[in-house]
Amino acid sequence: MFLLTVIVCLAQFIGFEKSIILDLTDSTKVSTRDDRVSEGASISSYQMTPKGVDFTCEIIQSEFRWPYCELKFNLSSNNEGKLSGIDLSSFERIGLWINHDHENQPGTRVELHNFNSAYSIESNNDSLKYNSIEFSEKKVPSPTWIDLHRFYVPTWWNARHDLAVGGTDFSNIRTMSVTTAGDIGEGVYKLTIKRIEFRGKYIDNDTLFFLLLIVWSSVASFFIRELSLSKDKVISVNKQKVKWQEAAFTDTLTGVNNRESSREIFDNLLAKSNTLSLLFIDIDFFKKINDTYGHNVGDEILVQFSKIILETVDDSNILIRWGGEEFLLLCPNYTLEQAKLVAERVRLTIEQSLWVENIKLTASFGVAEKHQLSISELISKADEALYQAKENGRNQVFASEVIKSGS
Repeated sequence: MFLLTVIVCLAQFIGFEKSIILDLTDSTKVSTRDDRVSEGASISSYQMTPKGVDFTCEIIQSEFRWPYCELKFNLSSNNEGKLSGIDLSSFERIGLWINHDHENQPGTRVELHNFNSAYSIESNNDSLKYNSIEFSEKKVPSPTWIDLHRFYVPTWWNARHDLAVGGTDFSNIRTMSVTTAGDIGEGVYKLTIKRIEFRGKYIDNDTLFFLLLIVWSSVASFFIRELSLSKDKVISVNKQKVKWQEAAFTDTLTGVNNRESSREIFDNLLAKSNTLSLLFIDIDFFKKINDTYGHNVGDEILVQFSKIILETVDDSNILIRWGGEEFLLLCPNYTLEQAKLVAERVRLTIEQSLWVENIKLTASFGVAEKHQLSISELISKADEALYQAKENGRNQVFASEVIKSGS
């Protein structure tokens, strides 16, 4: 957008322009007038040449106070019996290629005559609005470029039409004239008009900037909306990510943590807890239950088994399905003795609970405390204790310290 704006601005200010070049070769569109229409004595004439239009003015002082000569160009066209001029309202400047042949050339006046039904009358050229500018060729380069906004409406025209203020109007230019300056002495004045050109932007600056503002506002609104949608998408993705992580770390059957989640769980606990004890739990004779009653019954038992453990222990304890009928119960900030009490409470609850098909269900427990052990060593110690509990007849709790004391 920034690059596009730069390109558009460059094109606007130093790039493409529309132009109108007047045809100076059509003698039917050229005429002269002088102060003789007002009982003056000056004489004007013109001649079409390959170089342009040669204009000659002989200023003769007389009783008429303001002697002048005028070279006029007819810019109107007849379209189905209706006269219309050229619309210069969207043009910005006029270029004049004029050469004077007089050592004391006092100045030149350029006039653009506009028709508007609010103040003009058809067939009365004097009713056209005069948009004028006067300049001295000695003080401007050739060609002479004049901004149209520097034109003004003479006070005499406003006074004649009873207007206190009359602004310039270039919407329907019927004629254009090049005349001698207002303060001019006797003598012969000659000039050659080689070219007259009007130039302007395809889009005026105010309109362009307004369009750019609309585009920028639209783009800004789009990005704000997209940013908001992206934010919502990120939130949604993060929520989905959490769900995926939960799904990835959750046992699909029992709804408790699965073995894949153990690494993250242990890391979090070790960062927060100084003491950690572990219960390794195994359902007694679970394979026999599957073989006798089928896997559907076995699955029901696993679900109820997990639920009973969670309802029996504290919220700080974390249950992990380690595999098959094996579970780990993590007890952060529990000593070995405290963990043994938890294991015994769970064991009794399991033994006393009612199970599907009136199955008599029990479980064995191995308990170990971390101390200086690694996580893998802690699990191994609890597994060794569980093995000992099974060897001793199952449906009991065995702690790793018993193994130490007996060694």
